[in-house]
Amino acid sequence: MALEIRIYKEITATEARVMWGMSWRQLAAAAMMGCLSAGVWLVFWRLLGLPDIGQYVVFLVNLPLAAWGWLRPKGLKPEVWFGYVIACRFGQQRYFIDGPARPRRRERKRGRKAIRERKDG
Repeated sequence: MALEIRIYKEITATEARVMWGMSWRQLAAAAMMGCLSAGVWLVFWRLLGLPDIGQYVVFLVNLPLAAWGWLRPKGLKPEVWFGYVIACRFGQQRYFIDGPARPRRRERKRGRKAIRERKDG
């Protein structure tokens, strides 16, 4: 009888499955989506009398929460990925081998006249 154990390549990339096969992030997103969906749809159904349009609005309202809970762009959490996107978009545009660019130092004058000026000054 052989025992099998799942070994992950990157331990920080794993998320614990809390309930119904969802992680904490997904469970929180699902709870927020449920509360928000009920509230928005009830407003459209009871107050405005437009339940059909309310369904489309519920979909649009829940889309960002679903993306936050389930999407992992390039294997990163959305808040980490957005940080990289902003740094890439608004960060340094030119990269140099020796590090960030610095202003060039002014070279000293050489010659008899420059030596005399230094001694007098």
